[in-house]
Amino acid sequence: MLDVISPSQRPDRRCDILVVGAGAAGLLAALAARGALGADGRRRRPPRDAPDVVVLNNVARIGLKILVSGGGRCNVTNAFVDEHDYDTDAPHLVRRILRGFPPDSIRTFFESRGCPLYEEPLGKVFPRSNRARDVLDVLLEAVREASIPMIAPAVVSSVEPADGGLAVAVSDRRPWFARRVIIATGGKSLPKTGSRGFGFGLLARLGHGVLPTVPGLTSLVLKPTSPVRGLAGLTVPAVLTAARSGTAAEERVGKKFRPLARAAGSMLISHKGATGPAPFDVSGPCGRALEGGATIELRADFWSLTCPEGAWGPYLALPKPPGASLASRDVPRPPSRVMFEAQIHSVLARRDRSVGNALAERLPRNLLHGLLRQAGIDPTLPVKQLDGGMRRGLWLALTQTDLHLDSCEGYAKAEVTSGGVSLRELFPATLESRIREHIFCCGEVIDATGRLGGFNFQWAWSSGFAAGLGAAKTLVAE
Repeated sequence: MLDVISPSQRPDRRCDILVVGAGAAGLLAALAARGALGADGRRRRPPRDAPDVVVLNNVARIGLKILVSGGGRCNVTNAFVDEHDYDTDAPHLVRRILRGFPPDSIRTFFESRGCPLYEEPLGKVFPRSNRARDVLDVLLEAVREASIPMIAPAVVSSVEPADGGLAVAVSDRRPWFARRVIIATGGKSLPKTGSRGFGFGLLARLGHGVLPTVPGLTSLVLKPTSPVRGLAGLTVPAVLTAARSGTAAEERVGKKFRPLARAAGSMLISHKGATGPAPFDVSGPCGRALEGGATIELRADFWSLTCPEGAWGPYLALPKPPGASLASRDVPRPPSRVMFEAQIHSVLARRDRSVGNALAERLPRNLLHGLLRQAGIDPTLPVKQLDGGMRRGLWLALTQTDLHLDSCEGYAKAEVTSGGVSLRELFPATLESRIREHIFCCGEVIDATGRLGGFNFQWAWSSGFAAGLGAAKTLVAE
């Protein structure tokens, strides 16, 4: 196993490539920079003239965020990944970086090193052992084999140009000198693991325009007036749509309507609000809008995913819903009034039944009755007594319920950080800074936030590989 050494055990303080941060992105970057990893994910023997690569980490324990991810199982990637799975200002650049080190490559990396993987519904990939420790052990063993020193604790405070390279100030006041520096410091989420976001400040001081950050993939806090408050513990499939307040119901179902965010998947109602894949996937855009002072609404469609013939149909009978949302191309828009009437016709065919009993075949009774009462409809009302106004109210209650969003949980519980350095300020082939030469970025410091389901780990692997390989190639080009 890898030995982590203290700063005093490396007295020369010089190297070719210094990687700041020993998370998923930093470790992949170090392996790629050393020439110990191919684009196909297979191990390579570093050449004799391989760069001298050193990794610094701010806390003594390495890989804490890897160990706690996925409930301790570590969702290493997803079987189906493309640029549409990311919230970013440059999706075409995300696509290019993902192609350079795709999911098949990271699967090969782990499986060829004795860590078999398996795939869950909707593509989430985990180690077969369901132990995040096995994922971390493979990474650290690969670093050890490549003879890459890991130095910790070493808190970096600044990076400045010096002598044709870079001077990196650390906590013990003895700087490091490197020809290239890779910033892989992660974000602000889960600070107990050592993620404190100091990389954003480093890059801002170097001249980068860092997009404001907010917690991403986190739970939603709903107001006490929310129609789902009091249903803690209930899990339901839902399509969540976040949009600016004041949009008409008919407009929200149109093809031209562009919401702030939309996600379709499982939702767990909690004592404070909502959590699970769908709430997580809209939390970043919701948090950013709220922090910017916008007035927004979060609407829930509890109807569309209950259709056995729909995109969520294959998962309705599972004992446990998938731990990810549908891909964006499969997310349905809330149905129009005409479409809803057509869909609900067979459900309400027996006109002597009560509305509550008829619809309870599709929705949980306690949720359904709350939605109906909020719409002013008595659940015991016979179907034949529904008038036009009530039917419109039924449409809105089941497909466009206002959840009364209050806020989003903070960094302490968020899985990722949304925001960071724009990809447009980095060269896409190498992820080298366009602002300051010899500086490279990867992972969570870049503004590319994946949805729940292994997409952020895949971004860490792909961007880490690109930055490491890019740093090594620019050394050869000198």
